[in-house]
Amino acid sequence: MPLGNLTSQFFANVYLNELDQFIKHKLKVKYYLRYVDDFIILDNSRDKLEKIKIIVNNFLKENLKINLHPNKSRVIKIERGVSFLGFRIFYYHKLIRRSNLGNFDKRFNQMKYLFDEGFLIREKALGKLNGWIAYARHGNTYKYRKHLIKDFNKSFSYVKGNGIRNKKKFKSFIKKVDESKLEFSTQKTLLFFLKGMSIKEISKYRNLKEDTIWTHLENLIEHKQISLNKVLSVDKIYKIITKICSKNDKLKDIKKRIKDKTITYNDIACVRASIKSKKKNSPS
Repeated sequence: MPLGNLTSQFFANVYLNELDQFIKHKLKVKYYLRYVDDFIILDNSRDKLEKIKIIVNNFLKENLKINLHPNKSRVIKIERGVSFLGFRIFYYHKLIRRSNLGNFDKRFNQMKYLFDEGFLIREKALGKLNGWIAYARHGNTYKYRKHLIKDFNKSFSYVKGNGIRNKKKFKSFIKKVDESKLEFSTQKTLLFFLKGMSIKEISKYRNLKEDTIWTHLENLIEHKQISLNKVLSVDKIYKIITKICSKNDKLKDIKKRIKDKTITYNDIACVRASIKSKKKNSPS
């Protein structure tokens, strides 16, 4: 049965329930953690832990016909960091184990190759990254996640077709994008919007406020990951842009100058974001 299968996790918990009962009620261990087949026992006495290790291993052999892993079952001091569920856990922080980082790097590079060759669509790559980011969030990984998102935006940019065929166009596109400022949630909004979902539909599907989705679109426009005319009609853009007098204009001031009541603050913010993006990329 595959290890990642939910059924295998369920049966592992059922099978190891005997171990839980033995450790908690027979050995009277106070601090015990287990997730599927990974478990930790904490105590102040090294000697006590060494004895518990022997007793638990004998129990597993005799009752469940399994053994403790000889290389992974150790008694160590907490300040060295405890390996659990792919993390090194210290007193006040958690880090992803180097072996796990290396394994993901290999998968990430493989995805890049498949995407470049046209065998992997951006949506699939984004889904795989989403799972890893969700896992990485359990540790102190802010800088790592920020770097990873930046790398993803460079390597898996949204272009027409199922992959990157024109390398010059790709490099030109990357120069215009300030990827590191775009959060992963914003990228998800881009994905759904390009699939044809409306702002209201995305809001409902993602359980986010419509204003939040509009903010995502505003950022995407500013960083040239989506064009303004995909979000607003040409008529609306013209009505707004002709009422912007300077870069320091506030939204409410622009709104007062526009007579069309159908134009919202979010519409104006998107047009202003487009103007900002042009100024960023214009020669100084």
